[in-house]
Amino acid sequence: MKAEIEHRDNLSYEEFARDYQYANKPVVITDALKGWAALQRWTPEFFAQNFADMKFSLPEKGKSQYKADGKGEVEYTMASFIDRVLSSTEENPAPYFRNQILYDMFPTLKQDIEPLPEYFKPNWLPDRYMVKYVGEVLNRGAALEIYIGGHGGAFPVLHYDGAGAHAFLMQVYGRKQFIIYPPSQEKFLYPSPEKENLSLINSVDNPDLTKFPLFAQAEPTVFVLEPGEMLFIPSHWWHTTKMLSPSISISANVVNQSNWHELVTFVSMRRRNPLMSFASRVYLTGAGAKRSWRDRSWRKRALAS
Repeated sequence: MKAEIEHRDNLSYEEFARDYQYANKPVVITDALKGWAALQRWTPEFFAQNFADMKFSLPEKGKSQYKADGKGEVEYTMASFIDRVLSSTEENPAPYFRNQILYDMFPTLKQDIEPLPEYFKPNWLPDRYMVKYVGEVLNRGAALEIYIGGHGGAFPVLHYDGAGAHAFLMQVYGRKQFIIYPPSQEKFLYPSPEKENLSLINSVDNPDLTKFPLFAQAEPTVFVLEPGEMLFIPSHWWHTTKMLSPSISISANVVNQSNWHELVTFVSMRRRNPLMSFASRVYLTGAGAKRSWRDRSWRKRALAS
C-alpha cells in the first residue's frame, strides 16, 4: 500500500510547527496562498507579454543537467521560451527555467505574492554570520526562487535540499507531480559521494536497476500539487518533480531550531579536513544556540498543545 500525503486547510502555525515542522513530516497546505494576486495574474502568457524581451540561457536538455555549466545552452527571450513551454510534450519537453531568484529576475512581481505564509518563520538563513563563507551560503539559500516549465519537463535529479533546509513549494499555475522519499529510505537512493544530497539514480521513472538494484526497494509517495497549494518538504526528505502541464512555481527554504542540527551535520560533513569539520560544527552549534534563545517565543508556539 502506497503512502499518502496529508492535505490540510485552515492550519494554524502552532499545529503546523508541532505536527509537521518539528515532526519532520510533509504536508500539503491547500489554502496557504490565499489572497495572492499571482494566482489570478501569473500565466505563461502573462510572462510572455510582460517580459517578452528578457534574455537568458538554459540547458537544452533540461531533464539531465542539474547545474548549468554554460555548455550546450541555448539563449532565449522570455517570449520564445514561453512558446516552447506551451508546445512542450513528453517526447520533446521544453527546457526548465528553474532556481531563478524571483526578486532579482522580476522585482515588480513582489507584491503579487504577499503576504508570505507565516509558516516560514522564524528563518535563520537571512541572518548575519561571523564566518563570511557561512553567511554567503546561507543568505543565498534564503532567496525565493521561481520555476517555469512545460508538460513533460522534470527536475533533473532526485535530491534533498542543501544545508539541511526545509523546503516550501508553492504552485501558482498548472499541475506538478511530486515523488518524495523519507530519510529512512536513503539507503536505497544512492547518494553521490561528491554531493551527498544528490542521488546517482538516472531516472525514478526508468531506473537502471542493474546499476542501482536497491532502488527497487524504495517506496515513494507520489501526488500532484494543484494551483494555490503549498507543499512542505521537511529537512532531508528526498524529492523530484514532473510537470503535468505548463507550470509556474515558487520555492522557499527555511532553517531554524527544528532543523539546525541537520544543517550542522550537512556543513561539517562537507568539510573534508577533520579540523575544519570540527571547527564548523563548534561554530554552528553555538550560532544555533544563540538564535534558539532569541527566537524562544516561536519555539513555545511550536510546542503549544
